[in-house]
Amino acid sequence: MATIVEIDKAGRIVVPKTLRDSLRVRPGDRFLVGEKDDGIFLQPTYDEVRLLQKDGLWVMAGGPPAERSAVELIEEDRERRIRYVAGESDEP
Repeated sequence: MATIVEIDKAGRIVVPKTLRDSLRVRPGDRFLVGEKDDGIFLQPTYDEVRLLQKDGLWVMAGGPPAERSAVELIEEDRERRIRYVAGESDEP
């Protein structure tokens, strides 16, 4: 989708809602801004996807929305713990 937008006096542009929705961009998301060829690029930045334990529950944190499933993360964590218990890894 291509749309013409206008930059304001403060150097801001508004990303059209349809594009924000399709890319799942939300308020507070951070972007790397740079120069590429003869234009400007915006690239979203995310913390690494990981599982955290909060109040006794496993919570998925970081990463773009729905990039990796919680099931995949749980299976990876389970495999990591199995390798640790089996003495195949030093990482708990």
